Amino acid sequence: MLKNYLKIALRNIKKHKGYSLINVTGLAIGIAVCLFILLWVQDELSYDRFHANADYLYRVEQDQVYGGRKYHVNVMPWPCGPSWESDIPEVLAATRYGWCGGRPFNYQDKTFIESNVQAVDPDFFTIFDFPLKYGDPSTIINDPYSLVLNLETAEKYFGEDNPIGKVVTVDNQYQLTVTGVFEEIPHNSSVRPAILVTMDFAKTVGRYSDTWGNNSIRTYLLLDEQADLSIIDEKITAVVANHRDEESPTKFMAAPLTGIHLYAYFGFGDGGKAIVYIYVFSIIAAFVLLIACINFMNLATARSAGRAREIGIRKVVGAQRSKLIYQFMGESVMLSFLSALIALVFVYLLLPVFNEIASKEISSIALVGKNFIIGLLFIIVITGLIAGSYPAVFLSAFQPVKVLKGNLSTGRSQFLRKILVIFQFSLSIVLTISTVVIYQQLNFMRTKDLGFDQEQVISVGIRGDIQQSYPALRSEISQLPQVLGVTASSDRPTRIGSNSGGSDWDGKDPEMSLIVGMSSVDFDYIETMDMKMLAGRAFSREFPSDQADTSIGAFIINETFAKVIDMESIIGENLRFAGSEAPIIGVVQDFHFNSVQRVIDPLAIFIAPEWFGVMLIRLAPGDITASLTTVEEAWQRVLPNYPMDHRFLDEDLEMIYRAEIGLSRLVKYFSILAIIIACLGLFGLASFTAEQRTKEIGIRKVLGASATNLVLLLINQFTKWVLIANVLAIPVAYLILDKYLENFAYRISLEIGPFFLAGALAFVIAIATVSAQAIKASTTNPVKALKYE
Repeated sequence: MLKNYLKIALRNIKKHKGYSLINVTGLAIGIAVCLFILLWVQDELSYDRFHANADYLYRVEQDQVYGGRKYHVNVMPWPCGPSWESDIPEVLAATRYGWCGGRPFNYQDKTFIESNVQAVDPDFFTIFDFPLKYGDPSTIINDPYSLVLNLETAEKYFGEDNPIGKVVTVDNQYQLTVTGVFEEIPHNSSVRPAILVTMDFAKTVGRYSDTWGNNSIRTYLLLDEQADLSIIDEKITAVVANHRDEESPTKFMAAPLTGIHLYAYFGFGDGGKAIVYIYVFSIIAAFVLLIACINFMNLATARSAGRAREIGIRKVVGAQRSKLIYQFMGESVMLSFLSALIALVFVYLLLPVFNEIASKEISSIALVGKNFIIGLLFIIVITGLIAGSYPAVFLSAFQPVKVLKGNLSTGRSQFLRKILVIFQFSLSIVLTISTVVIYQQLNFMRTKDLGFDQEQVISVGIRGDIQQSYPALRSEISQLPQVLGVTASSDRPTRIGSNSGGSDWDGKDPEMSLIVGMSSVDFDYIETMDMKMLAGRAFSREFPSDQADTSIGAFIINETFAKVIDMESIIGENLRFAGSEAPIIGVVQDFHFNSVQRVIDPLAIFIAPEWFGVMLIRLAPGDITASLTTVEEAWQRVLPNYPMDHRFLDEDLEMIYRAEIGLSRLVKYFSILAIIIACLGLFGLASFTAEQRTKEIGIRKVLGASATNLVLLLINQFTKWVLIANVLAIPVAYLILDKYLENFAYRISLEIGPFFLAGALAFVIAIATVSAQAIKASTTNPVKALKYE
């Protein structure tokens, strides 16, 4: 029986090569899109699952409330980790994980400014399963001056030699001994250190303060298998509360490590969540596959008259309806399987291109993985069932007496085809509108006025031993004609941290709590970054009191902070913040000191040279490469033994939006493929319609109809369908995209442009697709057409 079905299926495929090609091509593209999205989703869901105890690993996070806003924070006070491990029995191991980079590392004649340096506790390798090439995980970070390197960094300093026991000098004064080397970390890890140092070393260099009030470091826990998370959350909150003098609404919670990538929060505030994009791309996959299946349904029902006699005869000789349904469903699944094989070839060949677009590192080995194969089989079966369900039921319902007499009615199938084409184009229009709006929002974030000019500004790390040479560097570099300004700050202007330790001023509501951004800056900061003062003045060397020896001499606040303080004359008023009390000498126009996705928080800047971490250099317009070379030469005159570790600010901003850029590209390409699939179906239907109306077209030509009139006659019905699709798609797209844009603090307005563009594009594509067949039909010799009929 099965063999017979396969023979009939192959015979029908060969008999209708054109329609079969359209079906197979459309399904292959649709399945290929689904497989790419399956690979992408698998990769997103795989983050941090390679650890042996992945299900019991957690990162502690906290919810804070300040000024009526909730801030979700993933950094903890320094003492939390050891206290939780010692006070809570369910905590089997704990490690803190905090940045300690930007310092010069030296071995013999090799010196590098290392950025990705993380301070950790001895339990780090108990919690995380990063395979070691050299070293004992139980003792690797026990000594305060231990140094653990990844394989790439170890080879950079020591080549192929075993580095265990070798000494590296940090900040030109600290001697750290290499105690281990770990292998390359999988790309799907949310924890990605290059160099590990101990918490004792981080404290020695003054990177962290041992207080309960300063949130500064991430903390990871390994919990007992039987631990109740709700009880753990209460316990870790209680431990912190016992060490703080005042009551706080802050709640601590253990967040599963395997969910960090999916539900990650970035710093203070409501960051983006990768799980949202998983939903988005899953919906896109369903849309694209559904569009391809609709093609199959339409062409199958359109060709029903061609198979009516076959069905009638088979019913007369005793074929049951269920057997016919099985046959037609089998043909559908067979075409689906053939399409899947072609799709697999597409995916294999285009995987490197996909990785480049999506910023992924998915290996072709994933194509033979168990989950992928299960997903592939599921897609084949679902595609076959969806695509073949209605045609199978529809065709098997033909009455043999009516069919053999030639009284076949196709009105119901024609109506369904209209509905399906409308639905198909509605999905395509929604995807097209979404692509344009997502691109506009991303472009808006990338080009939005940040409140400062980031072009042609380089940031250079000056932490550690280099910081002492900053005055000499500033003096040497600022004299260059290729340089317009030199200043320094505690961090880049796009990476300023916040402080919840308290701010106060005369007249402040005692119930008010506030998160305030804070940064130490040098003179000329406002001028070098091209910021605008709204009131008062910038820091100036003409006012020596701006910089105090042992405390903060003066504050400049942003306009958001000024609105919170809400004083008629704010200049000269004292602000108590960051352990000091000093006058407010100016108000700077708001600028984005974090992601544009976040609302601008209050900010206070001040001069504290001991906090300087980066030097900011604005280059003059012209040959940037030559100017950069000149600056590096000036750097070498002051610090001949240290490389100038620099980056451009605009490149830093591009890195912030790298993921969004890749995702917007994927949406664009998937939308284009959806439109191509819809056009394939439309082309097939137009071809069938022209074929069915051959006699009518011939008669009209004999009666004097022009080619133009005939083309318009055939195009007219399809344009009506596209018009209805636009009417249905536009409100749906508006609701979806308005909800999407709610995730952004600063967003574009939904204007008519993208909707009009998508609608017009659908019309143009539909007309162009149908016209090819319409012109061919209208130019056919009517004598041949009537003779054929």
